[in-house]
Amino acid sequence: MKSWPQHVQIMVVGAGPVGMLTALVLQQQGRQVLLLESRAAGVCVPDRRTLALSYHSLACFAAAGVVLPEDATTPIDTVHVSRQHRFGRTVLRAADVGLPYLGQTIDYARLLAACEAALQAQNVPVLWQAEVTRLHSLAQWAWADIKTPAGEAGVSAQWLILAEGGQLAAQLPGVVRHEHDYHQQALVNTLHFARPASGTAYERFTDAGPFALLPYGDAYRLVWTCTPAEAAARRQMDLAQFAAQIDTVLGQRLGALQQMGTAAVFPLKRQQLNRVYSNRVLCIGNAAQTLHPVAAQGLNLGVRDAMAAVQLLGRADWAHNTRLGAEYAKLRRLDAQAVVGFTHGVVTLFDHAAPWLQAGQGAGMSLLNSVAPWRRRFTEQLVFGIGTDKPR
Repeated sequence: MKSWPQHVQIMVVGAGPVGMLTALVLQQQGRQVLLLESRAAGVCVPDRRTLALSYHSLACFAAAGVVLPEDATTPIDTVHVSRQHRFGRTVLRAADVGLPYLGQTIDYARLLAACEAALQAQNVPVLWQAEVTRLHSLAQWAWADIKTPAGEAGVSAQWLILAEGGQLAAQLPGVVRHEHDYHQQALVNTLHFARPASGTAYERFTDAGPFALLPYGDAYRLVWTCTPAEAAARRQMDLAQFAAQIDTVLGQRLGALQQMGTAAVFPLKRQQLNRVYSNRVLCIGNAAQTLHPVAAQGLNLGVRDAMAAVQLLGRADWAHNTRLGAEYAKLRRLDAQAVVGFTHGVVTLFDHAAPWLQAGQGAGMSLLNSVAPWRRRFTEQLVFGIGTDKPR
């Protein structure tokens, strides 16, 4: 848009998938919304991450009018969880919870492009190349100072949804960002094995960190938690050397490694706010928390944040209810704390190599796998979150 209003009902800062989903649903609800994003429209984002979107998240994007190309997604119907060199496993299946699949993988860039196409198709107002330099949150309104190629200005709103992944939340009164550095990196690559992918994702816990393979067309996307030194060494390996490394973790379950792409690495940190609102600002997605990629819950948690926020903003008293922020925090507390605690706990628990602890880990996985009601409930919570009921 060539110009922008000075005041809107609801402003969304950050046009990642969660921010765009929020803006789409708010407009569908009849709210006057403005989406702010620092990048330019149509820019190809150089992000090589592959996401595992849950069945619930996919349904939310579809309901918002986001059309994902069939060739961009790969279904996951089974998740196989195990411990390297130890007994015990858990196998989670879509059929156990009455779903056609547990989720689908999609490249971050493809999801972003599909969301942007939906914004354009539905004429959602977006101010691209708008860098938010300062936030102000008061009892009756919120304000964003913005810098654009056309100059600097400001926009006020009755409510502001913060969905960006930077440090803007730290400007809010009463909000503190807590960070934990795992001192690890995620090594990401595309791997082709002798046996093509068949809908099964593998999560394998090793003494050195989690190792995951996600179905990706006929191939797999690897997400391997490494120390920085290990990640640097593995990026330099040829196919034979890397195949030998894979064999030590996975054996020949998928046959020989036949081809691999170019690896990328990402630092791993956990970040979480002490509170997810401040006066007229609600924090969702990466603005509220960032997670370790184990269990692939980060974006799915952000989607549930977004749907909780738009649920409250869809009520008749949305404009003048000064308790709405506290209601949002209460609505999201259990799910967010459980998921953040679960992912952090899994990473730290399986990081220990003590034989007695490894035996306990294996026994726990075996027990979960053998008690069908527990396994079904655990699977449903991974797909739908805690406090979000499975559709009947």
